Amino acid sequence: MKYIAAFVAIFVLLVAAALLFLRDKDYIFRFSEPELHERLNEHLPWSERYLFIFEVTLDNPRIDLIEGSDRVAGGLDATLNIFVNDNPKPLGGAIDLTGGVRYVSDEGAFYLTDPTIEKIAIQGIPDVYANKANEALSKALSAFYRSRPIYRMGGGDPKQLAARLLLKDVVVKDEHLIVTLALDKTRGSAHDADKGEQVQ
Repeated sequence: MKYIAAFVAIFVLLVAAALLFLRDKDYIFRFSEPELHERLNEHLPWSERYLFIFEVTLDNPRIDLIEGSDRVAGGLDATLNIFVNDNPKPLGGAIDLTGGVRYVSDEGAFYLTDPTIEKIAIQGIPDVYANKANEALSKALSAFYRSRPIYRMGGGDPKQLAARLLLKDVVVKDEHLIVTLALDKTRGSAHDADKGEQVQ
């Protein structure tokens, strides 16, 4: 019995030491421009219809990581079909945008979030539709990035640990997007209501 008690005591100490180690440990993920491009390209082309008269199609993603930034810059080719009397009028062009990074702990996944349109270059939009067309493009970007992660931890990753991590820092360095996660010490409390932490 003494040996069993000693073994249990040692085991408890080892578990406590491991938890203390993990508590202050950072988990760093590095994404290059080609890796981010490949992830986004897996989900394209993508189309959605808005306001009954606009159909937006997104394709050919571009990624531009700017040194020192905490946001991802890039763009997409965009085709805007305006339906008038059920006859589509296709207009092609491009959108430049920036976005933040969000980590959804319950999914073990990283998403681009809060896409901000920096420039729209789609020629031929009639003035009467200009504001609604920009609204449709903005909604399309938000919907696309909201539901498609740029990285998801695979089956071999520690899922239970992933669910206890939160986003600590995002920065672009040496042409890589570097995302740092840390153990969420409040997991299991009211913080659970938050699906993910974000840096924008």
